[in-house]
Amino acid sequence: MGACLGCSWSEADASGLQSLVWRMRWEMTRDEIWRQKLTTYNLEDCAALRRVTEFVYAAAIDPETGLRSRVEANPLVASVQDLDKLSNERKWGPVRFFHAAFDYINACAYFDYQRQRVFVRTSKTLKKNRRRLAQCRNDKVRLSQRVEITSNQCPSCQGANIIRSAKGKKVTGQAPSRKRAFDLLFTSAGIRRKVIECRTRVHECLSCQEIFLPEQYQRLAKHFHGLMSWAMFEHVAHRISYGILAEMLKECFGLTVSRSELHLCKSLMSWYYRTGFRRLLRRILSSPVLHIDETEVNLRTGKGYVWVFTTLEEVMFLYRPTREGDFLKKLLKDFHGVMVSDFYTTYDAIDCPQQKCLIHLMRDMNQDLLNNPFDQELQSITGPFGVLLRQIITTIDQHGLKRGPLKKHHRGVTQFFQSLAAQLFHSEVAEALRQRLLKYRDKLFTFTKYDGVPWNNNNAENAIKRFAYYRENTVGVMKEAGLKDYLILLSICHTCRYRGISFLKFLLSRERDLGTFCDRPRHATMQLPMIELYPKGFPLPRFARPRAKKIVGSDGPAE
Repeated sequence: MGACLGCSWSEADASGLQSLVWRMRWEMTRDEIWRQKLTTYNLEDCAALRRVTEFVYAAAIDPETGLRSRVEANPLVASVQDLDKLSNERKWGPVRFFHAAFDYINACAYFDYQRQRVFVRTSKTLKKNRRRLAQCRNDKVRLSQRVEITSNQCPSCQGANIIRSAKGKKVTGQAPSRKRAFDLLFTSAGIRRKVIECRTRVHECLSCQEIFLPEQYQRLAKHFHGLMSWAMFEHVAHRISYGILAEMLKECFGLTVSRSELHLCKSLMSWYYRTGFRRLLRRILSSPVLHIDETEVNLRTGKGYVWVFTTLEEVMFLYRPTREGDFLKKLLKDFHGVMVSDFYTTYDAIDCPQQKCLIHLMRDMNQDLLNNPFDQELQSITGPFGVLLRQIITTIDQHGLKRGPLKKHHRGVTQFFQSLAAQLFHSEVAEALRQRLLKYRDKLFTFTKYDGVPWNNNNAENAIKRFAYYRENTVGVMKEAGLKDYLILLSICHTCRYRGISFLKFLLSRERDLGTFCDRPRHATMQLPMIELYPKGFPLPRFARPRAKKIVGSDGPAE
């Protein structure tokens, strides 16, 4: 703006250029005279801006009356952040109402609520569709197989003198005779549904008079491994939500599966693969190179952090409630390779050779240059650094990450840091960058001394990005337990991706360890069990727990 409203544009430009000259002279000499000139210029610029604001208010015309509005002594002032909020007002999500009545009215205005509670009372079509949907239950689906479950041992006395009752005895509150289980069978031509009806009868021990149902029948799983594998493949690999998964199962296979049941499938699958998850961690910690990164996640009860540990072939995600890195010392105490990371200070305490991500450093340098385009001292650091790194990258493109060809750059690296240590800059930005480079001088070019060590942290950042895609659609929704289950499956999914293995085929193979899966014969198949049970010790949710049953009946004939 220049110094005042009456200045011409050429005068304003000259004044602005003069201020840049004063700024450069002050940075070079730190003389109080140039500081005073800059302060006076800024005050005059603010006064000119005030005069412009008053002029605009005075010239404004009221659109309703057509009259000029009066000059306000104190015009309204708003920050840029507030203006951005007005221009980008959020249109979705819950609204907090002041009155409880408004909240109730708003809840009654949702689309699904009105179709299910209001419109259905006046529309015959909607009423008919609702009745048809209510009749679509899994107990009406055609059976594929029938299985009878029996027991030859008493759960109380471990005796084998067991008889099975005929008709006449029953479990009060729930018929014990049959349950249904559902599965998906995969062939080279497609996928087909399988519905298994499992039956049993009341058992009686003649030794201790115990009346019971077989344990296998009580622990019978409702959804078998094939169906859970398909659901978790779509949920983890393709980020399909539970709601859409339920619709796909209904539309494609005629099966009704609730969201709570899909949550249970995720917990069961993570429970099944937790052994392979631990082995995955051991392989990562025994590798010569480890990439590490972390990111924030918002949970239903607060926020936490997801850490990722990767090699060229394995990925492992780990949840922690805070960003504190004290657990890393214990976790990485037996790691003796090279750790590649960003400049988070927690990593500096790990006792192992380290390589800092040079992409992070280069982006920070570039931002400093954009913020200080006339800082010659800053350019005297970034220019030689860029030339040196470019020469090294050219060698890597020709020979790969091999320390032999990279040895020729050791002298250039040493000369760069020696020259940097001998200088002292007046610019605050340049001096801060100099101190940062000297602090990490032993961790910036470690990759030139080892084979197979990258100069950036792209492996970990790519894995974090995959989790970030899922995080965008689950902000404030996930719980800690559900996130931990998801991270186990996500670790296996991206390890398969890094190794070039089909995640779905690995799940369907029923192997728990990726190493075993890769080493087995190509066309080897596992014998599928006739029935599947909930694992012992697994904490089932309330809706999946077997009910306590009291068995009563007549003394009819028994087998």
